[in-house]
This record gives sequence, C-alpha cells and structure tokens, in this order.
Amino acid sequence: MRPQPTPRPVMDDIMLCPVCRQAMRRTAELCPHCGAERRFGPTPRETAHGLAGGAVAVPLFAIVVAGPSLWDLPMALAGAMAGFFFAHSRHGGDRWIGGTQRLRMATTER
Repeated sequence: MRPQPTPRPVMDDIMLCPVCRQAMRRTAELCPHCGAERRFGPTPRETAHGLAGGAVAVPLFAIVVAGPSLWDLPMALAGAMAGFFFAHSRHGGDRWIGGTQRLRMATTER
C-alpha cells in the first residue's frame, strides 16, 4: 500500500487583519491581536452626520436659490432622507474599524 499524503491546512480559512496584518480566521468579527472590529454599514455617528448634513444643506440651498418659503420644511425632510441614503450607500460594505488604539483604551480603563 502506498502511504496517504498528509492533508494540508485550508488556507482559504485564514486572512490577514487589514489593521495589524496578523493572521486571523476569515469568519472572525474581531481581530484577536489588535481588537479591530468588522462593521457592516455606517456607524450611528455617520448616519447622524448624514441626516443632519442633508437636513441643513438642502433647505439652505433652496433658500439661497428661491428665498424663504413654505417648502423649506419639506426640503429639510427630503434632505435628511437623502443624507441617510448617502451615509448608507457610502458605508454599505463591510470594513474594519478600531484596532490597537481601541484595544489599548480598553486595557487602560480596567
């Protein structure tokens, strides 16, 4: 009988952390080395910035172009919706946030 070849580890299950460049599992939500977190979509702060920016910028533009009117409130609502969709389309994919700084802050707070 011929000896069976030794199985090789599956390299598809391992990736490099985008922050610290250490090996980690592809399915991990947190890097075990630096503490970077995988996020899907915008953070609440990014969503709030989009909402506020749209709610201010669109009616301000309408006031500059056409002057004050009763349409300013609907324009603010439309701007807030546009800002919300902008934030969600801009940060729509998965990305890595945090890293060594977040891990360092968590250890110093203890």
